[in-house]
Amino acid sequence: MVTQDRPVVCVSYLASAELWSVSKFPTANQGAEIRTTEHSIAGDAPMAAAVLAALEVPTLLVSNRIGNDDVGGRVGGWLQQRAVPMATVASADVSTPRIVVVADDEHTRTWFAHLPGVAEELSKTNLSHIAKASLVYLDAYRLIEEAAVRVVQIARQHCIQLFINLGGEPLSRELRIALAGYRDLVIQTNVDDRTHRTASTVAREILDMTCADWVIVTAGAYGSVAVSRGQYLTTSAFRVDIRHTHCAGAAFSGGLLYGLYLGLPMARSMLLGSASGALRCARPQNAPLPTLLEIEAVIATLSRSSAN
Repeated sequence: MVTQDRPVVCVSYLASAELWSVSKFPTANQGAEIRTTEHSIAGDAPMAAAVLAALEVPTLLVSNRIGNDDVGGRVGGWLQQRAVPMATVASADVSTPRIVVVADDEHTRTWFAHLPGVAEELSKTNLSHIAKASLVYLDAYRLIEEAAVRVVQIARQHCIQLFINLGGEPLSRELRIALAGYRDLVIQTNVDDRTHRTASTVAREILDMTCADWVIVTAGAYGSVAVSRGQYLTTSAFRVDIRHTHCAGAAFSGGLLYGLYLGLPMARSMLLGSASGALRCARPQNAPLPTLLEIEAVIATLSRSSAN
């Protein structure tokens, strides 16, 4: 059971994200005009923490350090504006990690990451905050797998509910071993729009490999599915004018985590996640993240359309 006076601790790498928009990706040895550039953050945990903060849930971001450089100032400022507390501080000893994400008119994305020393630093970072968490959100990417396994081990020691985001990557052998027997567990991953029909299969495969209570798979414009030992749920994606898809899955996670934090049913939590993700995609990168009233207003549109 979630203890609501304790924070949701979100663990991942932290980097500056520069988002480029092009009409079409070029062929090899050709170029493309960059139409717009925007700044944001990566990975998913910082965005999920910002969503929770906007929903007035106590949260804490545990990540690598950022630099005292201009890029680090921009990342730190982004988090500060959204009231996301960090367990680490900026340091002159490191340069701020960076990611460039390029998206085209089909909302296809390609990214280029420069994350020197991040995996090593995260594998040694202080995880004592987990002991006081109500729930732990973890980006379990291959890039930071050693750190992810440590997080699982410490969360298990303190009997903390664990929410793992695989980010579309397979569940590795090392992580599967670390999760063996972990029952207070929710796992989220994603599939591309073009392979949305595989979402149910992916969810069931992960469920069979773990003791997870729920496995959720998002599929972009095709919504999401959630499976448990006895239930199968689906949620449609809310239709919005899409400006971008950067961290849409993280915004979904934030809304879903809000539901888990309050002990709401999974069906309701998925609706909150879907509405949160939709609003993220419809807003500029520098816009405030949605409040609960705004998320509820989006959900209400679904009720009205169903009534019609």
